[in-house]
Amino acid sequence: MRFPLLVALVVACGAVTAPAFGQGPGIPQRLKENQRRGVVIDKGPGWLALRLPRENATIWRAVPGPNPRIQVVGTAERSMLAPKQFIRFSATLDSTGKITEPVTKVTFPGGGNPSVIASGLDTGEKPQGGKRSPGLYVINGIIREVEGTTVALSVGKDWFEFTVPEDAELLVDTPTLAVVGKDDEVEIEGTYVQEGQVLFSDLKVTLAKPLTPPESKVKSRR
Repeated sequence: MRFPLLVALVVACGAVTAPAFGQGPGIPQRLKENQRRGVVIDKGPGWLALRLPRENATIWRAVPGPNPRIQVVGTAERSMLAPKQFIRFSATLDSTGKITEPVTKVTFPGGGNPSVIASGLDTGEKPQGGKRSPGLYVINGIIREVEGTTVALSVGKDWFEFTVPEDAELLVDTPTLAVVGKDDEVEIEGTYVQEGQVLFSDLKVTLAKPLTPPESKVKSRR
């Protein structure tokens, strides 16, 4: 199943005369040091409900401020290695453009541009003649086929087949808040005027459980 695409964070606006979220009368304050770590207890379109700090009963409604930095990290279940998933990994290519060794670490970034980028400053573009130089590359692409431990992936017209061992490290590193769930741990920086409502500038979420593919939604026919 397709990894959830990056969800746009939209904060609904009220009446023109109403103050913006968290920006009522008063001087904005930064979250205190002991308020910057907690857990997710709920979420909705464009907001998260957080308990800050973790041991406290105070619930904060958090929404993104301008140009927030968001990172969601964790691990993924083996079932995430499935067709249509976008992945990133490093691999050594031989003179024929084939991957020569098992891939022991795969990251799920939640989407991106398919690419093959050489380690270092090289862009990874094929030189004249259509072949890349042997060496280490970072590959971003969409899984096309999976059979046992063998994964096939395409990047443009290039087709790569490689082995992902059963004990391979499967990681999540994405700005996609759609994968966040209850009890995930958060590190947050932001400002507030009214306690309980925070505009965050930086948010890091660590998943409490390994990521799994979203459940399929079957529409009933009438």
